[in-house]
Amino acid sequence: MTELKFFKAGCADAARIRYIGSDGQTHNVFIDSGFERTFRSVLAEEIRSIMIADEAIDLWVISHIHSDHIGGIIGYLNAIKSGEFKDIVRGWYYNIPRTPISEEIILNASQAVSIGQGDALAAYLLSIGKLCPNDITNDSPTLNIRGMKISVLSPNSASLASLREKYPFGSKNPLERIEDDTISEAKGKVQNDYHFKLEEFNLESWQEDLSVENGSSISLLIEVGSKKSLWLADAFPGLVSQSLRNLGYSQKNPIICDCVKVSHHGSSGNNSNELYELIDCNNYVITANGENKYNLPTKECIAHILRNRNRNPNSHYNLYFTDDNSTLRSIFINEDEKIMEKLKFSVHFLKRETKAWVLHLT
Repeated sequence: MTELKFFKAGCADAARIRYIGSDGQTHNVFIDSGFERTFRSVLAEEIRSIMIADEAIDLWVISHIHSDHIGGIIGYLNAIKSGEFKDIVRGWYYNIPRTPISEEIILNASQAVSIGQGDALAAYLLSIGKLCPNDITNDSPTLNIRGMKISVLSPNSASLASLREKYPFGSKNPLERIEDDTISEAKGKVQNDYHFKLEEFNLESWQEDLSVENGSSISLLIEVGSKKSLWLADAFPGLVSQSLRNLGYSQKNPIICDCVKVSHHGSSGNNSNELYELIDCNNYVITANGENKYNLPTKECIAHILRNRNRNPNSHYNLYFTDDNSTLRSIFINEDEKIMEKLKFSVHFLKRETKAWVLHLT
């Protein structure tokens, strides 16, 4: 059995995969870590439970440098440095944002506010000898961890090069952090797209995300036995789609998987018709709370998922949100009474007293 755990972290990604490996032992893989506060709110308890069970984290994937993906790791590193926690991570998937890495970065790593969370993690991994020797791109070989196969769908070498061109070594500018799950007075007045109905969106008129940081996201196809899941981080759908085609998938032969972690918290620019026409899946996890300055998730993204032309007509889709509040519930408030029956989907909100969705793939 494989267990997928998606933590409540606001508009942020933090997840854990737990599975029985080919050696008969329990293994753990973490994907992203939410904001820095996410370490105390959920991750510390998870890591303690692994330590008590005398297990390890076989791999921790940090998809990219935005603070809603990398922040919790900084909390963990601080707890390691203070002696509160041990480092139980055996391996890492992380692309350093600046090259070449040097002793200067190690010396300045304690100044995380000025040098950036991305550099702080790079410095730590270099200091303990666990920095990935090669870039993690869609040209990387498939990784096998005791029966778990991990295929990298993005970034490609060009998008990773673009990130490093933006943040050259020696630059005094901190790494850009644009994600935030708080609403300022000004941003709070920006209207979301929830007043549109699902069938009103023109899905052919679409523009892909241009964020250099998002374009550097590590997105993955993970397989344990016959069970497949897609972890799209904040990746560009064009890159993911091309990688899926390179693996032999197409509209006529879509990838059949058990779960999709929807890209970029359900944004419009990271979810396209082209992508969802290559996917045959009934379960979609959207890591957003609706109460953030970018109004994520967008209803347009949900329309792309539900209305894709290549969808199996007999399928029923489940949308899992990692929170529950009046904003999220307002997404569908103006829909016709039978829209869920017509488009064949159900909506699931994480109970407020619950810290994570747990999906079992059996």
